[in-house]
Amino acid sequence: MTRKVFSLVFIFFCCGSAENLNNNSTVLQSGIEMNESSTSTSTTTFAPFSTTFTQTITIPTTTTSTTVYIAIQPPETPVTTASGPIPTLSTTTTVPQTTIDVVVTVGLGGSGQSVYLLNGSQNTILNVVSGNKYRFDQSDSSNSNHPLRFSESQEGSEYSTNVTSSGVPGNSGSYVEIEITSNTPNKLYLICLNHFGMGGNSEIIKN
Repeated sequence: MTRKVFSLVFIFFCCGSAENLNNNSTVLQSGIEMNESSTSTSTTTFAPFSTTFTQTITIPTTTTSTTVYIAIQPPETPVTTASGPIPTLSTTTTVPQTTIDVVVTVGLGGSGQSVYLLNGSQNTILNVVSGNKYRFDQSDSSNSNHPLRFSESQEGSEYSTNVTSSGVPGNSGSYVEIEITSNTPNKLYLICLNHFGMGGNSEIIKN
């Protein structure tokens, strides 16, 4: 009898435990956690066995890149407008003065008279340029007593503007020099201060 009672108590206890098992088979805890890297974790706990199942779901992260083009406009150069009259620029070019030497000797002409030879030639046409000086060198001894001068006409009066002389004709360093300017006559002749006709047909022509 005692054994039967014990068996009934045991059956009742087991049935109650089974009911508890059925009631506890319900999911007690379910949670989803999201982390910063877009990963979710689901945890489910079943009682009474206390078993934990972990499931990781990874959500891909999409990155969108946008390129923005900015056009940079270069600064405009201001235009300066001059007011009033435009100044006139003048340029002065200085040409160095040139001194040209002419060697003078005295020889005999066709009729036997003494004549001036310029650089060894009789009846010479000498072309001259304004701004230059022409030095007639009378260092040769044949010039002795034959001082050379210039005139605006054959055997005319002496032309002395811008004319300088140095030394004694026939001696070293003797010369007569003329500077050609805009006021110099276009044609000059040679004369001797002491003798007639020594200039012959020689002429000095200004270009």
